Order: sequence, then structure tokens, then C-alpha cells
Amino acid sequence: MLEKLDCDTAKEVLTIISYCNKSILNKIPQEVYTKLVSLSAESNKDIYIDKSKPLYNQNISEDSLEVFSLIYYNYVAEDYEKNKIVDTWVTNN
Repeated sequence: MLEKLDCDTAKEVLTIISYCNKSILNKIPQEVYTKLVSLSAESNKDIYIDKSKPLYNQNISEDSLEVFSLIYYNYVAEDYEKNKIVDTWVTNN
């Protein structure tokens, strides 16, 4: 999943992660986080998130939202959350 990310997408995902609470960050494997940091180092994109708005109303690319969703699903989500995520993916595709 991370092998094909461009630097801007990696930076957007890191920015999203930076707004998550520490319990979420702690569940993301260090190698995934390190890879995102490495990829994002080449990005010159400025990314701003307005905490008063839902994530889907931010100026974040669809690719970044999908990568964050996959990271959340694979490393953070509890089983009941995974079921809800799968239902949403099936409904939207």
C-alpha cells in the first residue's frame, strides 16, 4: 500500500494522523509511520485541517482519505468498527 504513495499523499496522511489522539498513533506500526515520514519529506504542499469540520469536508485528496482508512482499518479499528467500515465500503462502491 505505501510503496505506491506519492509524497503529497503521504504528507496529507501524516497530517491527518497528527490530529488523532495518542492511542490511535500508538497502534500504527513504527515502520508504517517511518515510511510516511520518509515519503512526505519531499512534499512542498501546505496542508491545513480545520478541526471544526468533518474530515470529509477538508481539502484532503481521496487517495489520502483511502490510505488513512486502510491504516485505521488494519491497525486501529476494533472488530465492530471493521464491520461498519466494510459495510460503508460495500455501500459506496
